[in-house]
Amino acid sequence: MTRTLWFRALIALLSAGWLVPTWLGVATMLDFVELELWPLLLRQPKLNSFPFIDFAGRCFAVAFLWLGLAVAGWAWVALAALQRKKDR
Repeated sequence: MTRTLWFRALIALLSAGWLVPTWLGVATMLDFVELELWPLLLRQPKLNSFPFIDFAGRCFAVAFLWLGLAVAGWAWVALAALQRKKDR
């Protein structure tokens, strides 16, 4: 693969990679509802002791930090392009 293709793949990963921790956080919250909340509402014992809410919160924090960095990076690229266009 050429260097340009690798660069484009890296940019795509950095731009859209925030979706992975978001998906993981949502999946963890749904697992919490299924494995801990429903048994609690039905007055059944908990099935495990995994800290679902804490883990999901950390996933969301990573995802939103990543998203913020991606938006800031693309805003910087757009600003640089506008500056180049203005200088011509």
